[in-house]
Amino acid sequence: MKKIGWNFPSNDNGCVNGVSEAGIETFKGDVFKSLAKEICQNSLDARLDDDKPVRIEFYLSNIDIEDIPDFKRLHDVFVLSKKFWENNKKANDFYENALKILTSKKIRLLRISDFNTTGITGAREEKSSNWVDLVKSSGVSNKTGTAGGSYGIGKNAPFASSELRVVYYSTFDKDNIRAYQGVAKLASFEEEKSKGIISLKKKKVMTQGMGFYGNIENNLPVFEDFSLDNFKRTEIGTDLYILGFIKDDDWENEMIKSVLSSYLLSIYNGDLEIKIENVLISKMNLENLVQEYADDLTKGYYQVLCSPNTVHKEKEFAGLGNITLDILIGKDLNKRKVLMARGNGMKIFDKNRISSTMQFAGICVLKDKKVDEYFRSMETPQHDKWEADRHSNKKEAEKTIKELNKFIKDEIKDLGRNTILDEMDAVGASEYLPDDVVDVNTKEQNKKESLLNKTSSVSSLKKVNVMSSSKEGTQFIDESNLDDGNVNTDGEMNSDGNLPARKKHNKTSKNKNFNVCEYFGIPSSEGDSLLKNPIKIEPLSFRLFLYDKDNKQYKLSFIPKMSSLHSYIQIYLIGEQGSIPALVEMAYDSKKNKISCKKNKIYIGDLIANQKYTIIYSIDSDELCSMEVSIHGYNK
Repeated sequence: MKKIGWNFPSNDNGCVNGVSEAGIETFKGDVFKSLAKEICQNSLDARLDDDKPVRIEFYLSNIDIEDIPDFKRLHDVFVLSKKFWENNKKANDFYENALKILTSKKIRLLRISDFNTTGITGAREEKSSNWVDLVKSSGVSNKTGTAGGSYGIGKNAPFASSELRVVYYSTFDKDNIRAYQGVAKLASFEEEKSKGIISLKKKKVMTQGMGFYGNIENNLPVFEDFSLDNFKRTEIGTDLYILGFIKDDDWENEMIKSVLSSYLLSIYNGDLEIKIENVLISKMNLENLVQEYADDLTKGYYQVLCSPNTVHKEKEFAGLGNITLDILIGKDLNKRKVLMARGNGMKIFDKNRISSTMQFAGICVLKDKKVDEYFRSMETPQHDKWEADRHSNKKEAEKTIKELNKFIKDEIKDLGRNTILDEMDAVGASEYLPDDVVDVNTKEQNKKESLLNKTSSVSSLKKVNVMSSSKEGTQFIDESNLDDGNVNTDGEMNSDGNLPARKKHNKTSKNKNFNVCEYFGIPSSEGDSLLKNPIKIEPLSFRLFLYDKDNKQYKLSFIPKMSSLHSYIQIYLIGEQGSIPALVEMAYDSKKNKISCKKNKIYIGDLIANQKYTIIYSIDSDELCSMEVSIHGYNK
């Protein structure tokens, strides 16, 4: 009869392993995120029926210490290990804490069960199988194509969440094989073992530190049902039991947040359902859970998935297959990032440094197998970024990453300047300024970018302040700036928002005394009092964007909230030390009727509340610029 229990093989006078196992330490930084990401990835990779979602359940229980299989042997191993590493502070702290847990009456146990998966196949094989790779190998992964694992160290995430570093695997696979095995990833230690089967003499033997619960003779699994919390498996799938699960009273919330962050797409697409204790996360209730648990970044991505205004792009990329890019522009999307996802919906990272002024969110999916596999080869072991050095051809990889980044940035900026918004809150108007004008990162980044590949004279951008301007006072209009064409001294606009033909005004380039009062037809006796205190006009809606890139013309559309007399617009360039008055060269309405301008002001005449006005103008600048706009006028 085969003996079942814990066995810690000898290292055969080889390498002595310490407590700081690299694979486990990799996932110590964010335990819940790592656990959620790796577990869900493995289950999605083993999906059985593509027409049904993969289901994963997380349940925490407290079991009696005596219910741990071969508990006495496991306890003795921790005692021996603590003694061997007593002069190593980190190891001593680990074993001291572990022994406190093992001397308690109860122990925390997290069970993770998946359904609609193949289970862990190949339990009867002794090499090169899913079972061997997952349970008994280090740094081994045979996953290919769209499968998530690349390095074979993701299997260490469950151990990072165990204060004992002990995990049990149990499966009922698609070939109707039931198997289970326990794994302990500890440090090497010395123990006395018999020299042979017959001999009673013992000698001290150094172990590898990694031990197995199962068939002691050859460290193979046991081919029976297994449960530590009375769970009975009737469906094909896998159960993981994490012994000594880390104590954190907020673990449920942290796991929910991590799942929503890493697998939002998979859940939304109906590929994944997760139950954490009594909370079910599925496509049906995703919206409510996002609102309750998700951070602002994830909430923004969810808007991208649901909004009717989301723009979908699909592109054959670099001969590797199709990628998709979904973009949503909105004033509340202030994180300005794009979720970069694997083909199975798993988030890799959040791409930033796209625009410092536009407000948007986006989702980019490496859709096809070949492009997914190409970028997978550059992922870090934590699957949270790409590093070109990991690819077999570093220079090619760097070029491909840059090409993808450029595609994303160009598409978002093109959409930002071409999107037409009929109604937009005035306070949020700055979010929709054309990003193709100048895109400059924050001062902390200390780096400028321009689509014109030039350095702008405006050294930094900031938000447009539609409502306020510190530049008060009334400018005089030099008559030499006015053309001989039609001039409308009333300054009124038609109902369509265009200025009607202006009356001719006799002027001479030498006349320096022509002023605003005369221009607007205000009696000189009333001019000082009427024009003394201009008011700021609040727009109901507002849009400013690049109208003609070649001629550097801008188009401004707005709807005033109130009526006003003798109104004008002030234009400023945005600089690091504040705004700089722009020099407006010309302005006209959409029907090419000229509008008078002087320095940084455009004189538009009387405004009528709730009526749309459109103005096209250019400024004296060889480069495209970001601007601040304020609207002023006088009470009727």
